[in-house]
Amino acid sequence: MKNLLSLEFRRLLRAKSFYICLAIAMIMILISAATNKMLLNIASSEEFGEAFGAVIQAPTSISMLKSTASSSLTVILAIFLSIFVTEDYTSDTIKNVYAKGFSREEVFFAKYVSTVAATFVFFAVCSLFSFAMGKAIFGEIGNAGENLVPSLFAILLTVFAYATIYFTVAVCIKKTGAAIAISIIGPIVLTLLLSLGNAAINSEKINLTDYWLDGRLSILQQANVAGKELLIGFVVSGVALLAAGAIGFLINRASEK
Repeated sequence: MKNLLSLEFRRLLRAKSFYICLAIAMIMILISAATNKMLLNIASSEEFGEAFGAVIQAPTSISMLKSTASSSLTVILAIFLSIFVTEDYTSDTIKNVYAKGFSREEVFFAKYVSTVAATFVFFAVCSLFSFAMGKAIFGEIGNAGENLVPSLFAILLTVFAYATIYFTVAVCIKKTGAAIAISIIGPIVLTLLLSLGNAAINSEKINLTDYWLDGRLSILQQANVAGKELLIGFVVSGVALLAAGAIGFLINRASEK
């Protein structure tokens, strides 16, 4: 098992797609910050104030840190993990791994561990970069707000849940293009269906999207997160992660070599 884990981590460190996707994620953060700065400059002009009378709140290091797990990061993760996980299947090198006597469970576990490690590196690097860009471009660290550290852990768990879903799709589909398409489009379709469900229920007390990763992530990225919302965030992300992992494990074990 140790040799298999070493093999997966060597493959991860040698993967060009890992560094390319990480660089793209950082560029997207920089573009977003620069765009916000440009909009702030426009909003601060006298003409804008006279026309709209609106005040736009400038981002800070803290607010950019909490918004690291934006749609661009999850999409980039979906692309990278789909490429990385399916590589052995599309090139048929997975047969060589099985020929060395490794079981399906061992291969699944090793690939998932490397997936989690890659996801953590993506999140950590992009979080630090977001914090630094917030200070460099906007000049303010900002207020930590309520439950900053627990909310960051909840956001990280949500990102792990996304990664587990992408991993499961890739392991089950085994085709790079199809895995990327399903990983990107699937969550969007689910969010739309939940929104339709909200319209059908027409309830002020129940919002179905709040119990899916996208909606929960939006709540966790707010400046102040209540303890109840944190708890729901951990539960929703934990359930999604365990469910996706279990589905992937069972399908992988049942499939033919």
